Amino acid sequence: MILQSILQNAFRWVWLGSLVATAALSARAQDSVINTSPLRLRIEPLSNSAWPATVGTFEISPCLASAGRFGVFTAAGKPVAFQTLWSAGGDVTYIRFDTSTLAKTYYICFDTNLPPAPGSWKPQAGVLLETRPCAEQSVRTMAEFTQLLNSAGPVQGRGYVPEIFLGINPFGPGTFYTATFTGWFVAPGAGSFGFATVSSGPSSLMVDGQLVTEWLGRHPPNGGRRGQHSGEIRLGAGLHRLEYTGIQFDGEAAAEAAWKPPGADHYVLMSANAFLPVARFRATSFETTTTPETLYFEAHTMEHCALDESVVPRVRFRVVDNYQHREYRWRFDDGGAAAGLNTSHFFPQPGLRNVTLEAWAGGQLVATNAVRLRVTPDWMQRDWWRDDIFNDAKNDFLHRDLAKMPPRDIAAIITLADRADDRELLTYAGKMMVQRAPEFSTAADGIEFYKLGIGFQHQGDDGDALAEKSFRLALAPERNLGAVADKVKLRLADFLMDCPGDLAGAESLLGEVRPGSLTGDEKRLQKLLAGDLLLARGKIEEARQQFLSIGSRQNGANSETTRAARLEGANIFIEHDQFDEARQALDWLTFEFPLERMSVGTSLLAIELALKQKEFRRAFTGCQRLLPVAENDPQQSRVLFATVESGLASGKTEEARRALARLLKEFPYSESAAKAKDRWPSK
Repeated sequence: MILQSILQNAFRWVWLGSLVATAALSARAQDSVINTSPLRLRIEPLSNSAWPATVGTFEISPCLASAGRFGVFTAAGKPVAFQTLWSAGGDVTYIRFDTSTLAKTYYICFDTNLPPAPGSWKPQAGVLLETRPCAEQSVRTMAEFTQLLNSAGPVQGRGYVPEIFLGINPFGPGTFYTATFTGWFVAPGAGSFGFATVSSGPSSLMVDGQLVTEWLGRHPPNGGRRGQHSGEIRLGAGLHRLEYTGIQFDGEAAAEAAWKPPGADHYVLMSANAFLPVARFRATSFETTTTPETLYFEAHTMEHCALDESVVPRVRFRVVDNYQHREYRWRFDDGGAAAGLNTSHFFPQPGLRNVTLEAWAGGQLVATNAVRLRVTPDWMQRDWWRDDIFNDAKNDFLHRDLAKMPPRDIAAIITLADRADDRELLTYAGKMMVQRAPEFSTAADGIEFYKLGIGFQHQGDDGDALAEKSFRLALAPERNLGAVADKVKLRLADFLMDCPGDLAGAESLLGEVRPGSLTGDEKRLQKLLAGDLLLARGKIEEARQQFLSIGSRQNGANSETTRAARLEGANIFIEHDQFDEARQALDWLTFEFPLERMSVGTSLLAIELALKQKEFRRAFTGCQRLLPVAENDPQQSRVLFATVESGLASGKTEEARRALARLLKEFPYSESAAKAKDRWPSK
């Protein structure tokens, strides 16, 4: 309350003095720079912004990046002192300016010949934050602390924050950065003030240039929650400058400044009310006399979803149009489009993105502006993965025409879908990647094709056809996969044996695989496939010996119980149409217990699953492999029935007819024969 009273009295006298100046200038307002500048923005405080304030902030959109010099002016055209805090290619230009006159309306004018702004202004309000990237090193002394700060990387960003209370880097990645706060506060009276730091890394706190306290080394923040790392300084009544620097490596993040004013019995966080306020301004209108007309719009990342390095930002766009009644259309460099004064858009990945805004009136294009924007994640978003945002992004991408999307963006969607284990999105984007394969020619693209080969499987015969094509595209010479090619060949050999039954092709690929580039599980799979090849060629006993030599990885008293439980689980999953779970159970079973690859019961489950997933080629190949093994098995009639069903569905008509004839001849009284007569009476 004392601070508020001091500010209000000071502002009242400044305001009375400004009335005289404003009256004198009003007569010349018609000839002021506001009316002659070719581009001008009218700005006013946000409705929820702090006020009164001696410092204002505003973000100039990069859509005016090539507009020349700019300046800040009062409504009467008087130059206002300002400073540029941040500017980068494709990014906003962040400024602060003098609002000590308490005027609520200002103009930002763009021209090559503007009146100079006052040069002696020293902003003394708010809490300004600057962050820089850094590398981890020992910081156990103030000399090492200073050394790290001096070696930190370029500025990631600058901006005002409410208080010195930080757990996330607002300008970049949340690990390995330095954060420097500069804040202005008023001491209501003279006395001894205590200041404390709470941090997760090295930190220091200075007041009026004097070091008050520090907490060096790496440590959890809890050790400072009660003011254990504090110091005292005697201050006079009035305005003071506080500088707080924190270094964040990895792990839990915290950077907090606390204080204990005279008469207080414990430390408390320096809240936003402890610092002089800074007002945030927004654009309310934009006027231009340029030919062609310039369009002004703002863009801000509103949220994102991310897994590892895969990030999909949603950006909000807003036209500032001086209340003109026109139609606005948006075009984005990822092939997307939208309409309206305000819209939002998902980009498949961050970076410099091209955005074009068009203004239409009476069916005619009257103005356009093409801008290259820097799109980033919302660094302040705490939960980088959110199901609701991903589902919105997925729905958006599923309704996009990916034929218009650049190759790199398609690859970004596929990466996200793969990491999110979302088969629907992976399939949709993957089909387009296969269709546009010549545009994807790098080793990284080869790896994506490899992932698609795995992902397309078990989605019917069409999906299996895409899987084979994807594997082969991954192995194309221009993609130069190096050692990864051995993994692809192994997977393709597995596919060729299981689906089209191309034994020669599978054998050739297996002969090319170099075991030295494989993981332990992949080496095991290589041996299992060698056994599958023997089995597919009718060499049953040799296959059995191969599988025995590999051995089960689940040994001991409980191994049989485990095997039976997995088999029963797969059966239940199939009955309830939980196909992915059934596939995982069967894959685990035949990988851990190699002899299960020769089991009639287990193989019949795999064939049943393939039929339910409309993988008729895979089911037919499985039947062909199983028939010799089931020669004297009571379930042979079921194998023959499945052969007929899968053969007819996959175009193997003659093979299906022969299997049907054998079924009816050798097992005339079986349940399978009765079902066959009902289903295929004319065959």
